[in-house]
Amino acid sequence: VVSIFCDKLKINRKVSCFIVLLLSLLIGTYSCLGYSAWADFKIIGLQLLDFFDFISNSVIMPIVAFFTCVLIGYIIKPKTIIDEVETNNFKFKAKNLFVIIIKYIAPIFIVLILISSVLSGLGKITI
Repeated sequence: VVSIFCDKLKINRKVSCFIVLLLSLLIGTYSCLGYSAWADFKIIGLQLLDFFDFISNSVIMPIVAFFTCVLIGYIIKPKTIIDEVETNNFKFKAKNLFVIIIKYIAPIFIVLILISSVLSGLGKITI
């Protein structure tokens, strides 16, 4: 992060370190006070850490998993992964099953998991 700030903002390393330190302290303080001094601060009815837990676990992870299946199944192609597995004289015995799961079965179940987790999470929200 320090290196990126140095490159993008054209600042020296000490200033970049100080900026990263301040941002880290702000983010850390914000999360540390989520259940104490700022316990009354809520986003869509959830305390701060509960909100970020809900977003990361119930929304972002299934979305990333779905797009990973699309990437492997349709863009990169499963053969690339199969070839990688077989590079060290290892026989991938379930090639056809892998292709079917990565292209068809996993995306359907991941979407169902996303819908289920978002609906159950919305049920916990009190406004």
